[in-house]
Amino acid sequence: MKHPGQLTSVLIATAIMVFTSIIPVLNFINLVCCAGIILGGAAGTFYYAKQLEKTGQAVQNKDGLMIGLLSGIISAILYVILSTLILMVSKQNPVELLYKIVDEYGIAIPPESEKMLRDVYDEYARQGFSFMMIGIELFVRIISHTIFGPIGGLIAASVFNKRKNALKQ
Repeated sequence: MKHPGQLTSVLIATAIMVFTSIIPVLNFINLVCCAGIILGGAAGTFYYAKQLEKTGQAVQNKDGLMIGLLSGIISAILYVILSTLILMVSKQNPVELLYKIVDEYGIAIPPESEKMLRDVYDEYARQGFSFMMIGIELFVRIISHTIFGPIGGLIAASVFNKRKNALKQ
């Protein structure tokens, strides 16, 4: 039998991951073990499982892992692009906020870090974004999204199969 395509499932998962990461207040859900990322991977896998069910097939764990992995990579890239655009449009300099917090709590910044922060601050002031911060953010997001997205996909595949098996008995 022919498997339905996973593209729609990956897009659904990606949309949920980006939406729960970028929308203020809603993004707090990711403070709980990246729950929004897990939810995205699970939702995409659940949708795919429903499509497979129509053809009489069952979702496999590898399907959930792949949907979570692909959507994790895509969502990380989209998040970095969107958050950079938002910073550029709002003309905010995140280093300025860091300096305010450091001053408020009386934290001393080592001279090496001070120079790096000053360079990043100047980059934001000139261009509205920082290549170094984009690189760091992309690295961190790809790691976290490609870990937690597949976890959500695997959980959804396992739950869907358990539920399906319980209904058969």
